[in-house]
Amino acid sequence: MRIVIVGAGPVGCFTARLLEQAGFHPILLEEHNEVGKPVQCAGIVSTDIIALMRPFISDGAIINTINNFSINTPWQESFSINKDGVAAILNREKFDTCLGEGLEIHLGETVTSIEQNTKGYLLRTAQGKEYETDILIGADGVDSIVREYFLKRNNHKRESRNFELAYYYGLQYQIRLKDSKQQLSPDTVQVFFDDTIPFFIWIVPENEYLLRLGVVADHGKKVLDEFIKEKGIEGKIEEVITGKIPIGFISTSADGIALVGDAACQMKPLTGGGLSFGLRSAQILADCINEGNLDRYDGRWKKQFGPEIRFGIRARKIYENLEEYQRAELFQIFKKNAPFIEQIVDFDTHSGLFREAFQKPSILLDAGKLLRPYLTDLAKEFFK
Repeated sequence: MRIVIVGAGPVGCFTARLLEQAGFHPILLEEHNEVGKPVQCAGIVSTDIIALMRPFISDGAIINTINNFSINTPWQESFSINKDGVAAILNREKFDTCLGEGLEIHLGETVTSIEQNTKGYLLRTAQGKEYETDILIGADGVDSIVREYFLKRNNHKRESRNFELAYYYGLQYQIRLKDSKQQLSPDTVQVFFDDTIPFFIWIVPENEYLLRLGVVADHGKKVLDEFIKEKGIEGKIEEVITGKIPIGFISTSADGIALVGDAACQMKPLTGGGLSFGLRSAQILADCINEGNLDRYDGRWKKQFGPEIRFGIRARKIYENLEEYQRAELFQIFKKNAPFIEQIVDFDTHSGLFREAFQKPSILLDAGKLLRPYLTDLAKEFFK
């Protein structure tokens, strides 16, 4: 069976590795000339994901371990969440390179057209090459040509009016601090909420002197430059990366085509992270192909991650519609219950945290007053 995977990012390469283990020989088409470049990710993942990927990556792909999250707000409601080994920091270039080793990857191949024929699908690239395949996998990211073809062909523009595809834009600086006076706590991620941005600003430490400063916002450069000035951060910007985040819920498999990773909108709507759901969905996809049941992939991954994504989309819309004083009250509740949150927090899933929290009488009483207009909407995902 011929399998072509468009996109040799971590999700595409992991899918290929799993298929190789099952006896297939997939071909990957990658538009860039190197695997792992350009980097488009903050590079923070749960230690559960590290355990999943450990057989395929070297120690050099993991550069730091996170034990604490410092949550900062403009409303004087700052607090910390402490949990040993809650997350790890990746060297994304090395991580991606490790996953790609030994695979058949055709670099510098940009797919420009897809058409169905009697033998399956025919792909043409800007470099003048043609590829025929029985199964076509789109792991080609947020601007996926495979997704564009698939949705148009199957007339699946969206699954529900409530989950329309939306895009957010991220920007990240890698900064080397000027001197030891600004030394970071290497095991602490700092998160800064602001009423003017939809997500948050993050500081992810690679070590004591090297950090990743990022934001998801329409005017990311302005936001980060002002933040640097406000916080008195002095150092050299060594790298600038940009990214586009798709938040939505779409159909992802039919008629020999499947989407995975960012191309399938397998993202955490509350943080914009995509590696966790993407890599785990790759496992489901490889299993379905091995079983000869590709069409079941859409239902299987959505059974596992769909409730989390739907909850995240609803929660994000609610948060974005809150007034500033309501956001301040919300973080006051979080701060008050930080010890409880530490016990139940999960880096990869967020609905469970809210579900457990809302079953605690004191939290339900406080949050119920604040979120009363939205409780019916949230309950649709909480208690299915």
